[in-house]
Amino acid sequence: MTRKLTGVNTSRHVPTILVHEWVTGGGAADERLPPSWVAEGQAMRRAIAREFAALHGGRSRVIVTLDARLDDDPGPWEVHRMEGPPQHRVRRMVQMAREADFTVLVAPETMHILRDLTSMIQDAGGRVLGSSPGAVELAGDKLRLAGCLAERGIATPPCRRVRPSRGLPSDAAYPAVLKPIDGAGSVDTFLIAGPEGLPPQARGLDRAILQPFCRGRPMSASFLVDGRGEPWLVAVGEQHVALNEGRFEYQGGRLPATTRVDEGPIRGAVASVPGLQGFVGVDFLWDDDDEARRTVVLEINPRPTTSLVGLAGILPPGCLAAAWIGAFDEESDGARWLPGLADLARTRGPISFGAAGVIPGGGDLA
Repeated sequence: MTRKLTGVNTSRHVPTILVHEWVTGGGAADERLPPSWVAEGQAMRRAIAREFAALHGGRSRVIVTLDARLDDDPGPWEVHRMEGPPQHRVRRMVQMAREADFTVLVAPETMHILRDLTSMIQDAGGRVLGSSPGAVELAGDKLRLAGCLAERGIATPPCRRVRPSRGLPSDAAYPAVLKPIDGAGSVDTFLIAGPEGLPPQARGLDRAILQPFCRGRPMSASFLVDGRGEPWLVAVGEQHVALNEGRFEYQGGRLPATTRVDEGPIRGAVASVPGLQGFVGVDFLWDDDDEARRTVVLEINPRPTTSLVGLAGILPPGCLAAAWIGAFDEESDGARWLPGLADLARTRGPISFGAAGVIPGGGDLA
């Protein structure tokens, strides 16, 4: 029996929630914003903000940051345009986070952006609905994470540190996957046929990892992790990853997945990183060969992922937000719904989504 979660009261106090999506929220205001970045960032920001705005029958207060160069983005939230030099924008965001009850950060692990923003908000007395800086740092370092997973017997591709700017080793296993050590998503991730096949776009990478290419179906799992480190599964989804001139491109997904997978290694991966909390995504391969049938963990994302856009499209409004707060406050009403989210998602799907949002009609991915 499915219980209705719309308008769940997470506490007697109606909270203020700040949503800071780094790309469209002013973090990249000194850079050129490619349309694809804007579309994906906007989809994430709107999905999260709409979720939290649905709490308390729509009476909660949600504030979103917005790059001053972007068009207005009306919705059931307040918009704060981020202007001025970088240090001013960061200080203003941290101040807003300190004044809010909760802050949701969507930022890349690259160059320690997510780790540093989390630390600054916590040091200022704000409360981030996310993982600890230490957990972000470990999950964001793909080389360290691979070693951590391997030590615990969790299947993951072996990693080798390389410097593409100096060429690739001839004694590595090829075909191979080349990616930045601290990259986010599929940014600058390449399929390499051999040591002489380094794409021109990858030659500028100073630090990267090289992994043997593994067979399997690209998939993802979304969790809400509570304060005890318990990972509560929200959904397992299928990913659509294309190869464009040797570069991997994430193009969305479909959830919940119709294929049953071995969830043990995924849960074990999340539990292996102390300090993970809130929304956490795991990218993995499912090899359904009759002899193999195994899960190979690729990455842990210590932050909201694009799958959240799909989840917000199938779960009752405010359901995910209530459970999210419940992962940080076990006395809130939302905490009781953590064990039932996966069953609820399975009964209400499937839904297809691209990097820029839900695909109308929930059709199959191209």
